[in-house]
Amino acid sequence: MGQIRRTQAERTAATRAALLAATVDTLVESGYRHTTTQAIAKRAGTSYGALLHHYPTKADLLCAAVEHLLEARISEFRKAMADLPPDTPKVDAAIDVLWTMFAGRTFVAWHELWTAARTDPDLAAAVQTVDQRFVETSTEIFRELFADESRLNPDLPRLAVGLTFTFLDGLATSRLIPGHTPTDPGELLAVFKLLVTTSMPAPEENP
Repeated sequence: MGQIRRTQAERTAATRAALLAATVDTLVESGYRHTTTQAIAKRAGTSYGALLHHYPTKADLLCAAVEHLLEARISEFRKAMADLPPDTPKVDAAIDVLWTMFAGRTFVAWHELWTAARTDPDLAAAVQTVDQRFVETSTEIFRELFADESRLNPDLPRLAVGLTFTFLDGLATSRLIPGHTPTDPGELLAVFKLLVTTSMPAPEENP
């Protein structure tokens, strides 16, 4: 049987997916300084012209790659929380799932971009856009998961997400040097879960 020809849309999607995956892999393995668009195109198996067609600037490509990963992790987070057994503590589970997002390759790639953005205005603008979308989406998820507590304190979702992300970001950053773990993540996560749980307002019981 002959090979089934892909549509233009399918070819475009495949090219973009290859470029995004190659971008993240290069960021993680080589760091921002050595991540070039030429190296990404070669790794993705596409031409340099094709890369520029889909992503005219390096900042566009880098942030698109990390945003793609973050969106995938958000979808995974929603599914993981939806599949929890009814008696599972939601705060503990949410922090555990979020920690997997900070402890893996996605965070390493994001950290490379965040650091580089300090001295690159074009990259900074793109990074801030991605960061804002991620925080807004995460805040909305928190509001859905903890609807009763959020009604008691409307600021709770925003503050909880900000606090959690700041803590997890610091914990993940402390482990970026391979083989160096200054503190036990498990111990700190256990204390943090307790702090978050005790600081949340108790839902009102139905009479």
